[in-house]
Amino acid sequence: MRKQAPSNKAKKYEKLGSPKSPRPPAAAAPSRPLQGRRLLIAGSGLLFGFIIYRQVYKKKPVSDDLAPQDFDFSARFNATASQFDEDVDCVEWLYGITKLRRKLVQQAQGNVLEAAVGTGRNSEFYDLRRIVSLTLQDQSKEMLEVAKAKWRETHPEYEHCKFIHGSALEPLPPPKRRKTDTPEDEGYDTIIATMSLCSTPAPSLFLRSLAGHLSLRNAAVQSDGGDRGPARILLLDHGRSYFSWLNHLLDQTASAHAQQHGCWWNRDIGKIAEDSGLEVISTKRKHFGTTWSLELGLPAEAKGVNRQQWLEDTRQKIAVQQAGVAQAHVEWKERMRKQEEARRKEEDLEAWRREQREQMKPKES
Repeated sequence: MRKQAPSNKAKKYEKLGSPKSPRPPAAAAPSRPLQGRRLLIAGSGLLFGFIIYRQVYKKKPVSDDLAPQDFDFSARFNATASQFDEDVDCVEWLYGITKLRRKLVQQAQGNVLEAAVGTGRNSEFYDLRRIVSLTLQDQSKEMLEVAKAKWRETHPEYEHCKFIHGSALEPLPPPKRRKTDTPEDEGYDTIIATMSLCSTPAPSLFLRSLAGHLSLRNAAVQSDGGDRGPARILLLDHGRSYFSWLNHLLDQTASAHAQQHGCWWNRDIGKIAEDSGLEVISTKRKHFGTTWSLELGLPAEAKGVNRQQWLEDTRQKIAVQQAGVAQAHVEWKERMRKQEEARRKEEDLEAWRREQREQMKPKES
């Protein structure tokens, strides 16, 4: 049977919509958890404001004159190692830092170095199926001991992990060579550093020194046949914000925070990465811009025939920096000695004045 063509009236209703057969209601837009997000943002803001309030108005500096930003805080970390995790666990979880740690560390592959490992807060996040060997380094002996115990508890059967006590500004041993390695393979495929730029004496040179330990091979093949890709440094740290008002608060409280916790939380992480001379592959920021995630790679001048010259230049810069730090510490200690001497003289003078006032009082008959 031949199909009848629609009439002009039917065509009209197709355009305008027939009153006898109304259009079905539009599908509801997919719901979004905006309320939960807003509550999370508001709660984070209130918590952050509370912490800043306590820092600005409640906490007092440990001393009136603080050490310069290149001061070595190893002694402080040694003293706080046993309770460090307990002090920061809650804050890192509330702010999502724990989640950021997991996301960053699970990218590690090949021969891996974690510099300034601290108490080993990243230990549980490593995907050992992607890792050939792991080296954990820290300058604080007590922190490293906590990291060792945590690693052995978390990965008791993993045998390719070693621990190094020392400064990352000094030469570090390379990973163990495999039979198939070429000279380009020497070095680490991934270097992890979390919450370390805020406490190292020379952050830009710290990054430059780490880069000297990167492998030059661009596509190293893993034992399971996977491609590890170019060697890189993965960073997670905290520092300056997008907002000037928040940076002002960080600046106002930086010295007291550094003496109490051993880190300078007002450093410009982006500027540190730029000053290091490394290639900045990617940068991501959270929490008003104060939490930084960066991926860094070797610059062109650190590869090929120029590598040895670049490494030598790095060593010379570190030597100059360390000499300057040593001199700055001598001057700072001398300034502290003079201030302490002046304080004692003032106390002695005040005691003498009280004694004189007591002697001048009329004696009772």
